[in-house]
Amino acid sequence: MMWRAKYEKSLAMPTGWQQLPNGRAYCNALNAYFAPWFTKICGYQILKIGGLSAEIQCDLPLRHQISLSEKITENLTALLACSKEELLAEVRQMEQQGLYFALENDHLYLIPELPLLNEKRLAEALKPYHVVVKPVISSTNQYLLENVAHLKKGDLCLAEYQTAGRGRRGRQWISPFAGQIIMSFYWQLDPRKPLDGLSTVIGLAIVQALVELDMYGFQVKWPNDILVNERKLAGILVEIVNHPNGKLNLVVGIGMNISLRQEKQIDQPWAELTEFFPHIDREKLIIQMVNTIYRYLARFEQHGIDAEMQQQWLEYDAYLGTEVNVISEKSTISGIEQGINAQGHLCLMTEKGVQYFNAGEVSLRKK
Repeated sequence: MMWRAKYEKSLAMPTGWQQLPNGRAYCNALNAYFAPWFTKICGYQILKIGGLSAEIQCDLPLRHQISLSEKITENLTALLACSKEELLAEVRQMEQQGLYFALENDHLYLIPELPLLNEKRLAEALKPYHVVVKPVISSTNQYLLENVAHLKKGDLCLAEYQTAGRGRRGRQWISPFAGQIIMSFYWQLDPRKPLDGLSTVIGLAIVQALVELDMYGFQVKWPNDILVNERKLAGILVEIVNHPNGKLNLVVGIGMNISLRQEKQIDQPWAELTEFFPHIDREKLIIQMVNTIYRYLARFEQHGIDAEMQQQWLEYDAYLGTEVNVISEKSTISGIEQGINAQGHLCLMTEKGVQYFNAGEVSLRKK
């Protein structure tokens, strides 16, 4: 006789270890067993299938870890030891920082503002420089500062989102997820040559890169902001690195707004590139910017800010011939902005004649 057994009830797949008898103990045992092996695994992505796999800790050098399971919010609440309400409160807080999510059929999706950067394409186009793309990072500048011993001149770090971005004079740099160009690169100069005007040259190169892509109407504001219609599009931060190699070592950070939605945390008039060019290719723009900046820096190393570069600054200068205030900690000086000199210093026509100002000492405001 042949028996045909059939269980009358469907078996539900557990979505978390806490649903099983001694489930947490089994999960801890598996974590301990696999831990020595994970450090030996190389690759690009790991796919975790099912809620149980999602809770296994994977300390892997991989860029993406993806969990595929039903009722993802239940898995997340189990993994984070919080309620669904607490999870959604955390999501709302992250949305205030520029991360956007969609909750659909109990699935939580992170929504990038623009298509994510392709590290392989960038690395191929920017050879021989080494390119690292991080989905989330504290700061691209900080990453290079911490890894300077392993860098070569021109190496780059880019990110889709940074949690501790900073601008000139210690200001915070706001960065929504995949809505900007967030980029830093490592550079070396002869320590016998002056550093004055470096960030000014980089700002000029960024506007020139936009022009070379047939994007017109952008201007420079001394010392290193990029403006359009008197609103800030991009900024630059230059930091000196202490590294004993006989060179003047620098990390240069660049942030450019591409698509910010209705970002409310920026405390100054701002612009985004998609206002004027809705179908911008971020990777193409990054490649053009890097090549143009490096070309201008090579020229700066050889000739400084020569007469041709000073004239080009005048063509793009947002405040040329405008009455402005030059503000320092001790005073405010008014005058007519006259461009820059060979040291990259601001030239200001005042009641006492022409005065010159170094970027590290002051800030510039339209009167």
